[in-house]
Amino acid sequence: MYLVHVYLSSHPAGELLPGHTASVMTAVAEGRAEVVHVAVHADTAADPVIGVYLRAASLHAAEASTRALWSAARAAHPWLDGWQLLRAEVPMLPVPEW
Repeated sequence: MYLVHVYLSSHPAGELLPGHTASVMTAVAEGRAEVVHVAVHADTAADPVIGVYLRAASLHAAEASTRALWSAARAAHPWLDGWQLLRAEVPMLPVPEW
């Protein structure tokens, strides 16, 4: 399972990404067995982040699937057009030394 972060640009009018964006993306993901959960971190106008948990065969496939999900959500919900995709990637986290 992968966690892919969808990094978005801030809205040109300064609007916050609506909290219900997670449910919108979950609905768009209906029928995509790989999508497990969507979480939105929209509490800041500057560059909101959406977390998508999904099953995929590889990191590349997970990131590509997440980009496709964002594109499908924007196509289905034009009000999302104000936020542009900056990147969709698995965040690399440092592993503490034991």
